[in-house]
Amino acid sequence: MKNRIPAPNPAVAALLKSQQMRSLVAERTEAARATYQQIVAKRTGLLASSTHVDTFLGGRRNDRWIGRLTVEAPYAASHEFGTRSGAHIHPGAHDLNTVLNQLGTL
Repeated sequence: MKNRIPAPNPAVAALLKSQQMRSLVAERTEAARATYQQIVAKRTGLLASSTHVDTFLGGRRNDRWIGRLTVEAPYAASHEFGTRSGAHIHPGAHDLNTVLNQLGTL
């Protein structure tokens, strides 16, 4: 028996690409940015101020709106995931996971 992928439901496909869905995704992405800006460390404020959000059509078939939160500070990855220099380990903050967990409760 072959694995058959059913044809997309036209109503669901239209909903996923609608402007209302784009607005909902953009609203949720903005909420993620606001949450990140609240919880991130603020020694210089660069992490919080370097966040950007956008929406775009994506997914495996480019059939739905995707929201993306980007943090562009030069040290954003080391802040998020941590670093190791010699025997000393600086643990990551994992702020983006915290944001995702909080979004799940909204």
